[in-house]
Amino acid sequence: MKITEISTSFWDCLSRPSAIIESLKKDITAECVIIGAGFTGLNAAWALMQAGVDVVLLEANEPGWGASGRNGGMAVLRYKKGWAELVASYGTEKAKNMLALLESAVNTIEYNVNELSLDCGFQRYGHITAAHTNHDLEHLTKDINWLKAEANYHYAHILNKQQAAELMGTTSYQGGYLDEKAAGINPLAYCREFADALIQRGLPLFAQSAVKNVQKTLDGYIVEAGQGSVKAKRILLATNGYTGLYPLNTDVSQRIVPVTSSVVVTNAISEDVYKGILPQNHLVTDTRHLVNYFRRVSGNRLLFGGRGSLSGREKPAIYKNLYKQLCSIYPELQGTGMDFQWSGHVAVTLDDFPHIGHFTDNGIFALGYGGRGVALSHLLGKTLADLVLGEKKQLGPMAHELHKVPFHSLRLPFMGIVAGYYWLRDQVGR
Repeated sequence: MKITEISTSFWDCLSRPSAIIESLKKDITAECVIIGAGFTGLNAAWALMQAGVDVVLLEANEPGWGASGRNGGMAVLRYKKGWAELVASYGTEKAKNMLALLESAVNTIEYNVNELSLDCGFQRYGHITAAHTNHDLEHLTKDINWLKAEANYHYAHILNKQQAAELMGTTSYQGGYLDEKAAGINPLAYCREFADALIQRGLPLFAQSAVKNVQKTLDGYIVEAGQGSVKAKRILLATNGYTGLYPLNTDVSQRIVPVTSSVVVTNAISEDVYKGILPQNHLVTDTRHLVNYFRRVSGNRLLFGGRGSLSGREKPAIYKNLYKQLCSIYPELQGTGMDFQWSGHVAVTLDDFPHIGHFTDNGIFALGYGGRGVALSHLLGKTLADLVLGEKKQLGPMAHELHKVPFHSLRLPFMGIVAGYYWLRDQVGR
């Protein structure tokens, strides 16, 4: 599986280089060891540090190297399933709690930015869920009606086709769902700044320290990484779509399916064209089965993302297809160059929810964000710390058992069939 180097991303050009972080070169002990310095791992480490827990954080590359530094930087207050569907499945009170969890997750990002003085472009831009079909718009309308009538949430509004066109600068969608509280960040800058701030506060964070072996002992674990090891009572896995790359001595990687998401960023767009595209700087994710997401970024550019290669290997055709989709939404961008392109892996679960749970008595995982991880990784990262501290949080389906994916080794041909099916449905608007 080919992994794009993070330095090819647009975010890297906007981010202060990460401080030089040492690799692990000796044997050390700690109460808790965390594997993965992305959003999940950093939040778990920060919460444990604040509680006075002796914690060590291991990263195979650099902070934010995985999905946390490669995504579109959109902290969205929606799960992959809509509110009306969640109410039907779990009831009103659990759905309300799931909304509160999302609000707290985005608030956590804002708290981290302010408390640690993170320079990452955080702003409450607002997010539009763009309706691909009238049927999708009907579902979004049901969500809005429930939010206002039952959840007392008045930050989300339905957009008709004309209103959506005015805010997005395109007539490609049938309407939309605008949530004013959604936020945007430069995700790679956020991770780098977050990591540096924690190191300055005393966190032993070791980069370029890929795990080589995890050994269960009578009183905990010994994790061999880099040129040393960490002996700890507890181990927290925060590796998400990259879990299968490392010998973690667990079946957690078989409970998720890594899916590639690819991104392009245009070169500078002329001001007369750019002013008509997302004129109020909203973030957008559409309701296609094979989702597209896009936003303005600095330099009069547009970031546009969508499904990548099924195999994880980068191919020029993937980026050409993204460009084609971009121009179908904004025909005026035909001929505009693409200055940046990159890919990364998100982790998908069978029920479309991220999950947190134990893989052994003192081993805990949090992963499976399915493209909604900017906000939800902050929730589950802090929850990892809560579990270590003996605290419980009502997480609804996110705390349900995460089962193995059947025929996991055959996932690529199956994913190809599913992707083709969803592509057809998107074409016919079903």
